Amino acid sequence: MEKLGFQRCLDRLLQAGVRVDVITTDRSPSIRKFMREQYPGIQHQFDPWHVVKGLKKKLTVAANIKKNTDLQPWLKSITNHLWWCCQTCGGDATELKRRWTSILHHVCGIHRWEDDDGVERTCYHQDLTEEQQKRKRWLQEDSAAFKTLSEHILNKNLLKDLNQMTLFQHTGALEVYHSSMLKYTQKRLHFFYSFMKARTLLSVMDHNENVGREQATTSEGNPRFKLVYPKQSKKWVARKIYEPTTQTFRTDLVERVLERRMDPTVKLKDPSSSVQQPSTIPANIAAIPRPDKDQAIEEHVSRFDTR
Repeated sequence: MEKLGFQRCLDRLLQAGVRVDVITTDRSPSIRKFMREQYPGIQHQFDPWHVVKGLKKKLTVAANIKKNTDLQPWLKSITNHLWWCCQTCGGDATELKRRWTSILHHVCGIHRWEDDDGVERTCYHQDLTEEQQKRKRWLQEDSAAFKTLSEHILNKNLLKDLNQMTLFQHTGALEVYHSSMLKYTQKRLHFFYSFMKARTLLSVMDHNENVGREQATTSEGNPRFKLVYPKQSKKWVARKIYEPTTQTFRTDLVERVLERRMDPTVKLKDPSSSVQQPSTIPANIAAIPRPDKDQAIEEHVSRFDTR
C-alpha cells in the first residue's frame, strides 16, 4: 500500500508537469528499490531523523550491556555528531563519511590524527581546556565499549545510507500536515470514500492557509517561546510559539457553496456527480453467519451454572 500510494502520487505530480529533483523519505526498502529502478534521474534522500533514531536505539541497547557501560555518556554526543555531519558536509558524501568516522578519534581524546592518505586531520570543535579534558570519560581503544562503538560507526549499511543523506533534507513538514489532518480524518472512525476525500481536501485547505506562519512576538516585539519537557530526552527545551491559525477558507467555501446553490444552471442531485458506494461491504468480520439471538441465549451456559 505504501509503495503503491507513493507511486501514484509521484506519477501524478510528473504528469501535471511538476519538476521533481529530490525526494526525501525514510529508509523503506521497497521505496528505495522503486526509486532506484523506476526513477534513477530523481535524487533520493533519507531523512536524518529516521537514521539517528535507529542508530540511537541500537547504541542504547549495546550500552546497557555491562561491558559497554562506558558508552552511555557518549550516546547524546554521537547522535548529535551525525546531525552535524549531515548539515555541514556540503553535499559531499565522501566528506560526510570522513566527518562521521572521525568520532572514533574524538571519543578516545585524540583530536589530531593522520588519515589513511597521510593527511593530518583535526576535530572541528574548539580546543579543550585541561579541566575539560580531565572531566571527559574518554574511551580506551582496546576496550570492549570502543570496539562495539566501532562496529556501529563503521557498519556498512549505515555508511551506504550516508550517501543519501548529503543534502540534509527532512520530512518534518509532512509530519506536521499529517498531524493536522487527524483533525478532519480521525483514524479511530470509519468514513466512506466520498467523505474521506472531502475531509482530506478540507485538511489540505486548512494546511495551505496556515503553513509558514511567523513566530509570535510579545508586545515589546521579542519572539515568544515556551518550555516543554519531552519524555524521550528528559530535558527542558525551548520551542517557538507561532501566530494563531486562521480559518478564513471556511467562510470562502461556504460563500461558494451558497453561490452554487443559487445558480439556476446547476442541477441538484445529479446522479453523475455522486459517488456510488460498494454494496458488498460485510456487516461484520465473522467467518460464519450470525445465529438467532434467542437460540444463542438459550445455548449460553454460565461458568457458575452447576447443571
